[in-house]
Amino acid sequence: MPSYAEVILPLAVKSNFHYRILPSQQDQLAPGMRVLVNFGRSRIYTGMVRRLTDTLEEGIVGENLKAIDEVLDEEPMLSEEHLKLMDWVAFYYCCTPGEVFKTAIPTGLKPESALRVEMTQDLIWEDLQLDDKEYMLLEALSIQPVLTLPEVAKIWDISTIRPRLKNMESRGLIRTYQEVEEKYSPKTKTYLRLAPDAQSDQALEAAFDALERAPSQLDLFMRVVQAYYQDKLLPQTETLKELGQGAGTAKALVDKGLIVREEVKVDRLELYGYEHEPQTLELNADQQRALGEIREKLAESLKPVLLHGITGSGKTFLYIELIREALERGEQALYLLPEITLTKQIVDRVRAAFGEKVGIYHSRFNDAERVEIWQKVRRGEYQVVVGVRSAMFLPFPKLGAIMVDEEHDSSFKQHEPAPRYNARDVAVYYGLLRKIPVILGSATPSFETYRNAELGKYHKVVLEKRAVEATLPQIEILDLRGLRKEKKFDGIFSKRLIEAINDTLARDEQVILFQNRRGYSPYLICENCGHTPQCINCDISLTFHKERQHLRCHYCGHTDFNVNKCPECGHYALKRGGIGTERIAEAIKELFPDRVVERMDMDTTRGKSSYQHLISRFEAGQIDILVGTQMVSKGLDFENVTLVGVILADQLLTFPDFRAYERSYQLLTQVSGRAGRSTKQGHVFIQSYMPDNVVLTSLQSPFQKFYEREVREREQVSYPPFTRIMRIEFRHKDRAFILQESVRLDRILRPLFGGTLLGPDFALVARVRNQYRMQFMIKLGKGLDPASLRRALQDAFDQYYQEAPVKSLRIVVDVDPV
Repeated sequence: MPSYAEVILPLAVKSNFHYRILPSQQDQLAPGMRVLVNFGRSRIYTGMVRRLTDTLEEGIVGENLKAIDEVLDEEPMLSEEHLKLMDWVAFYYCCTPGEVFKTAIPTGLKPESALRVEMTQDLIWEDLQLDDKEYMLLEALSIQPVLTLPEVAKIWDISTIRPRLKNMESRGLIRTYQEVEEKYSPKTKTYLRLAPDAQSDQALEAAFDALERAPSQLDLFMRVVQAYYQDKLLPQTETLKELGQGAGTAKALVDKGLIVREEVKVDRLELYGYEHEPQTLELNADQQRALGEIREKLAESLKPVLLHGITGSGKTFLYIELIREALERGEQALYLLPEITLTKQIVDRVRAAFGEKVGIYHSRFNDAERVEIWQKVRRGEYQVVVGVRSAMFLPFPKLGAIMVDEEHDSSFKQHEPAPRYNARDVAVYYGLLRKIPVILGSATPSFETYRNAELGKYHKVVLEKRAVEATLPQIEILDLRGLRKEKKFDGIFSKRLIEAINDTLARDEQVILFQNRRGYSPYLICENCGHTPQCINCDISLTFHKERQHLRCHYCGHTDFNVNKCPECGHYALKRGGIGTERIAEAIKELFPDRVVERMDMDTTRGKSSYQHLISRFEAGQIDILVGTQMVSKGLDFENVTLVGVILADQLLTFPDFRAYERSYQLLTQVSGRAGRSTKQGHVFIQSYMPDNVVLTSLQSPFQKFYEREVREREQVSYPPFTRIMRIEFRHKDRAFILQESVRLDRILRPLFGGTLLGPDFALVARVRNQYRMQFMIKLGKGLDPASLRRALQDAFDQYYQEAPVKSLRIVVDVDPV
């Protein structure tokens, strides 16, 4: 039997750690199981067994290794394929196995130790020489014997507390120790039932007599008795609320021995249940043809399939049919969406097809809910999961198909923290690993995906017609230069757009207005001195939010309530500049006061269900005009929306990035696609000072024509999809220091990568959260072996740190940044 286990710990360390397997653990341990292990002097972590072995690396003495403290699972939580997926993510995205483990496994499944503080036994502390904070802590410990670190920090009202605790412990005043803290516990609900001793006729008669003078208790007792004869449990909270009584009424009956409380485990996810019977779908001729093509191509080879369908062509219906086929084979399916904003309508459709077999997984679930979803997926209770990028790591025992909707979307890429993975690419790798179909769907594919299809690495299937005989919307570009001269533009809306909105509303149809900036104004500017209020932590102007009357940084969250007085010259002359969704919503309400106008952006959809509520109201026709950021561009399908207005397209077109035109085309095509998704003709009006821009003139042309023009320019300068890109970023609070250190790293990297190494340069926003950011960019040609690249980078970083260790400097590696 193996003597050692290689264990992944949730730490950013280069390699895994080995632990001894105790004889009692030999028969119960396997890869993919969670274990509790001691790391460092006393800290306990939950780790994941990666492999079992009898051999150790040279220099490691088995007898000196720590033993595994406890095995947490009776059977592996993760399969070998899942573990291989995590290995690949760590390898490809140049991060550590621990960082992948930390992201991939819900926090609630990783109990670890936390510091506890208690007073030294038999300490007579009142007569000791103590400072104020020491006295406060010991007084608190005399009342509550054990305190956690956050509780001590709250008592002292300071953030740095460990040095003080260490000093008090060295003087024999306190004792600190580590205790494993369970992070997940099942949710329970309190029910009331008749006590066994009160169930006889004589006991009931005596109880009713005794409660004659306590009418509140009598009312509750009668409810409990009624539930007893109906063979039901009575929910305490709901019943007391209905009767208008407090918890004391139930306690009084418990104390009298007439009723008992019972804690019952309940499903946290029950409120996300679905009440309707599954429905069947009818595909049109074009969808049936495309579905047949997908089946034929997958029968030839299990390459990923690019489903290139125009907006409104019914790609979702094809995903559902392919999921149905996987379920008929006894398998599970994963339906990936770029972000939470897409889930409402998609989940409704998928659940209409598969009912209670469908689970949801997204970032707005809390830790306990994520654990319960994990358990349901692992047990096979959820056969279909609709989720965002992190759903890629769910433990499907029988995964049979993966759908990646809107595969081009940058939300599939994780930026912070590591691993900085792209869920689309992880899905492609996982599909190849497990030999299952992967469908990548988009009306505007990423250039990388489209080129892979051109080269034959991916299959390609096209949907060229809209479903339900709908036609593509008519797009009209409004030249703001000429309209301003003709005084037909008021700074937000052109006269033509207002007329179109008025006509649309007169027909009882709905309108979407798009502007990819939230807030009221992106900046304020002093008319006296020209100063623009900046974030104190970031090199970015503060955005004005009128509703809350504050300035806010959208990078770090810093808030400033001085919205009138210039901080530079003191004049009350701050003028609002630029246009955000809040300002557009206010202006459109003034123009159409009798219409319902709502806003959809990060400020109005922060709650777990706020987005779903907003969509439901819009779908029900309770909202006439919806103003929003890119949230309104993705996946929404409203039959009554016939007009989309883009308030200003220019900020998309002028963004300083080589992907600016690709992203602009994708976003404008997607938002335009929200119009005319039924038999009604849709119209799109795009306001711009650059009406002749190639992106705007290409919107009604086939995607391939736009792609071919743009990709030629990419090839000339060796940018993706012809190369891969890796970004290396330095972060440090001192600007001069980071400049100095970037030169030193350049000296090490330049011999390795030569002309393919670009930089160092400051990032577009040079300082974020008081950290300056400098970047290198490496263009990776096709011939470069990934393993050699990783070894070269690791050697370079090792050399850099050996020359002059810098603990406060952070180096971030981002593979395939978007």
